[in-house]
Amino acid sequence: MKNNLSEYKNILIKSGKVIDPVRKKEFDSDIFIKEGRISKIDKKIEFENLDIADKNDIFVIDASGFIISPGFVDMHVHLRDPGNEDEEDIKSGISAALKGGITAIACMPNTEPPIDSEHLVKYIIESAAKLDYKIFPIAAMTKKIKGKEITEFGILKRAGAIALSDDGRCVANSRIMYEIMEYARQFKLLLILHEEDYSFSEYGLVHEGYFSSKLGLDGISYLSEDLVVARDIILAKYTGARIHITHVSSKNSVKMIKKAKENDVNITCDVTPHHLFFNDSCLTDFNTNFKVKPPIRSEEDRKAIIAGIKEGVIDAVASDHAPHLETEKNTTFKEASFGAIGLETLFSACYTKLYKQEGIKLPDVISLFTSSPSNILDIESGSLKIGNKADITIFNPDKINKIRKQDFISKSANSPFIGESLFGEVVYTINNGKLVFKND
Repeated sequence: MKNNLSEYKNILIKSGKVIDPVRKKEFDSDIFIKEGRISKIDKKIEFENLDIADKNDIFVIDASGFIISPGFVDMHVHLRDPGNEDEEDIKSGISAALKGGITAIACMPNTEPPIDSEHLVKYIIESAAKLDYKIFPIAAMTKKIKGKEITEFGILKRAGAIALSDDGRCVANSRIMYEIMEYARQFKLLLILHEEDYSFSEYGLVHEGYFSSKLGLDGISYLSEDLVVARDIILAKYTGARIHITHVSSKNSVKMIKKAKENDVNITCDVTPHHLFFNDSCLTDFNTNFKVKPPIRSEEDRKAIIAGIKEGVIDAVASDHAPHLETEKNTTFKEASFGAIGLETLFSACYTKLYKQEGIKLPDVISLFTSSPSNILDIESGSLKIGNKADITIFNPDKINKIRKQDFISKSANSPFIGESLFGEVVYTINNGKLVFKND
């Protein structure tokens, strides 16, 4: 046995149940990883017959009772690097992702300074490469994310940006948004859109409804999201741009996106686990970990989101991992920062809510954070294919964990799932053919 498990060049996974989200199948199988790549997927692979000269360089995983999946993909992550590395940095974000079974992430550009230039895109890519991990930078649509001046799309794409977004801010000026879509179409770049009309949300803290009135908290109307979703669907239809609506929270947005797809608008969307899991009744004890944007909305909205997943309207689930210091959350609700972490609970929250409680087929659930975001971002991740670099997550489907603040390995612990009991525990994460996480 080697001291460092990541030193093994070959891995044999025995007796697991494989989930193939691409073909929407599940089957019992072994998997052999040879020198970092998937070499065989077969019902029974005999250790003695493997074409490896040094059998001591094969690490064997007994996956009996476990489920084998492609490594998870999180298409919406805030790493806070550069600028706020005390909240999270690239290394700590990768560690949190690997614990959550996530082998590829797309990072948002609202850092300090924002990722709006060639050298910052390259900084992200090079920093990730040094740690042998796949981070796909999403660059800013406008300079300094101020919504006024368009960035250099061609230069950013050439540097390695896979999409554009001003996430954290919405481009309020419709004319500028129109020009962004025109140029994005020309450069074949995906736009990931944060939809917020500030005239309806500027002073708001939570969803506008019964609980905001009861608790005396300023509300954010669903109109804040719906109006901009409607605008951008119209602009995308007119320009032919490819758009992705992120962290959808409103039942009306789900309806509009469904209609847009039926009308051949080039549109996809995602939701977060906390919008799937909670409604605004969670606010009654003023827990600031539930202060997020868009706000956690009504039970009617939550059910509409679940229905949107079942109907195929919603394409992916992403964490919107937004780390904050204790001092930024352990304060009054009004003063607390918006945002919640989610890398370490993305899988277990989705598995619990969508598979265990809603009865959605497991390959369909797994596809929401493997093959589907990979297709949206046009990256080579989220599948099990012979010859590919091995990115694999193995999880125990029956293990129940109560989420505790002290168990997070992220630099921040602002999770709305603290205290929740969630099914599904990641036991092994294989990244780029190396065993990099083992849950002891």
